Amino acid sequence: MLPSKFLHLKCLNIAVTGWSFSPASDLLSLVSFLDASPCLETFDLQAPMRRQNHDLVFEDPSHLGQFPGHCYENLRFVKITSFCSANPLIKFARHILQHTTSLECLTLDITAGGLRCSDDKVGECDVSKGTLVEAPKALVAIRTYIEGRVPSTVKLNVLEPCNRCSVVDA
Repeated sequence: MLPSKFLHLKCLNIAVTGWSFSPASDLLSLVSFLDASPCLETFDLQAPMRRQNHDLVFEDPSHLGQFPGHCYENLRFVKITSFCSANPLIKFARHILQHTTSLECLTLDITAGGLRCSDDKVGECDVSKGTLVEAPKALVAIRTYIEGRVPSTVKLNVLEPCNRCSVVDA
């Protein structure tokens, strides 16, 4: 994709269904959207993933190398919905933090966009059992591989199931 493709684009929402993030080329395509949008201020990725055991982060994802990319001088708000502990998503979030000088807020939504008790006042969270199983792994990955890389000027929001609803029946 040419860097001058979306010269005036300010907000980009990408919703992916059934996407498997195992090949690096999938995330390189996301980086190419960012590279092609020099005026982009808001990026929202809705990335429900097929859970793949070999993608889960149990080791430092930095061994996977770096994505090529430009500095995103205007990008201020990034949200990744359905965030999980997959190496490619961790790597993408770190890429954003490393290459975005104007970032104000990074939101990582573990709940897959579902309502939480505090949002809906209906008594229980509207998140799937799979999301509840993945949530603790995603939180560990965020704490281990992302929190320490967040500059003091950037607000990190982590949306997770509430404590009351995050218990998964065995």
